[in-house]
Amino acid sequence: MPTAPITRAARRRRMMRRRRSAAVLISVVIIAALTVGVFGFVRSLGERPHPTTSSAPEAGAALSAPQPTPAADGPSFDTAAAADQALAVLGEYSDAARSVEDALYQATVTLRGATTAAEADAAMAATQQAVEAVKADAEAYRAGLIAASAGTNTQPTGGDVAAQMAYLHQYVFDYNSAEWGDYNPYGGDCTNFASQGLIARGWHTDGTWYSDGAMWTASKPWIATAPMAAYFDKLGFTYATEADLDRVRVGDVGVFSWGETQAGLDHTMTVSKVEYVPDGPPKVYFISHNYDGEYRELTNALYVEHQNSTVRIYQIP
Repeated sequence: MPTAPITRAARRRRMMRRRRSAAVLISVVIIAALTVGVFGFVRSLGERPHPTTSSAPEAGAALSAPQPTPAADGPSFDTAAAADQALAVLGEYSDAARSVEDALYQATVTLRGATTAAEADAAMAATQQAVEAVKADAEAYRAGLIAASAGTNTQPTGGDVAAQMAYLHQYVFDYNSAEWGDYNPYGGDCTNFASQGLIARGWHTDGTWYSDGAMWTASKPWIATAPMAAYFDKLGFTYATEADLDRVRVGDVGVFSWGETQAGLDHTMTVSKVEYVPDGPPKVYFISHNYDGEYRELTNALYVEHQNSTVRIYQIP
């Protein structure tokens, strides 16, 4: 069948469709090109090194001002903590001579003030030597107490002071009356309590100082202040007074005479803490029954709670 001739109008419509298709194609190409160009530019910005992070030296960097010389190295350890730890030895070895304790204190002052590693190391070595000197002096003093009472003392020497104090702190407020009774209603439980502490330390009962545990089975030296002091005297123990507290240590036993009462001994307490004081006598604290407390300070007990009172602090070998 013969093909119909293409009219002029048909040719015009075909040409217009071709032009529109070409325009659309050109628009797509242009948009794609622009997109690639923009994103490529943005990406190139992200990949460029920031001026402040560049490792390359800038022009003229050699002319910049020189950096200051670093300061000398400081201490390699906490000097204050080390000084505190060294001074703590005076709590356990408070019976060292005052001059030796003062030497340790001065060593810790130097240690605290150290600003360089070399100064701190030298001060730490001196402090450690001072600590050992305190321990050696106190131990020598204790050995002297043992030797001085060797002919009269029938109780074990040394003993477990930590066990003594642990017992006293455990029962200072919650009395162990089921085992040892409670004498507060009959004049006071203070000496009975101190005696219990000595048993915990490692002492043993004898024909003079004893208790079977039940009420009224104890001897006078076990439950009464003056007889306990007489027992200590018989054992050959020495004692310190409020005028000279240098050799007092935790675990010693104090007997008190209150100034407002009649002549005689009134109260018994055990030393629970001794604090070194740089410019004065040590602070001594006691644990006791009656006036129940763990840290009853000596001068307050002598002159505030009571008037013009005195104390003998028996040094337990």
